Amino acid sequence: MDVKSDAEELMEKFRSCAPKKFFSSVEEAERGIGFILVFLYRSDGEVIAGDIAREMNVTTARVAALLKKMEKNGLITRECSSKDGRRTVVKITGKGTAAVIRKRAELLKRTELLIEKVGKKDLEDFIRISQKIRDALGE
Repeated sequence: MDVKSDAEELMEKFRSCAPKKFFSSVEEAERGIGFILVFLYRSDGEVIAGDIAREMNVTTARVAALLKKMEKNGLITRECSSKDGRRTVVKITGKGTAAVIRKRAELLKRTELLIEKVGKKDLEDFIRISQKIRDALGE
């Protein structure tokens, strides 16, 4: 078999076995909100929208839209910086923290189920090979 045929065959196998339900069970906006919540949850200093945009590799306008939605839902607050009054600091609320903890618990249960159904060794191989593919593609 030539490389092109191998590639076509593998593309079809990737498409047919992609664990979409596990990896993309939420819409893009929800993933963005989840990312920001985890980023704020793990941060130990003042965080501004520009920090979040850089970490997510998106525009500050995109982050501003997400922050507006999150603030409306009580997940974050925005306040003037104590170090520089011209800057707005983003902080996670108790409701936001609870959402992070709840989501982490859900993901942990799903991962435990995967370990039971697939096996730890196969999952570790999958992660190792996935990283190898990312490295090969320069991602």
